[in-house]
Amino acid sequence: MMLADALKIDGEQALDLFYSTKTYQQLSDPKYGLHLMSDQYIVDDVLMELK
Repeated sequence: MMLADALKIDGEQALDLFYSTKTYQQLSDPKYGLHLMSDQYIVDDVLMELK
């Protein structure tokens, strides 16, 4: 999993973290268009949000 690798955490922790982000909320809403972006774009967005 890309997020887990980037943060050096296990997959379950990465999923828990991802589901708690604003990025996930926006990804779930088609009006933001994030569902059209690449996996790497989404991971980068989450990493920026976590800083």
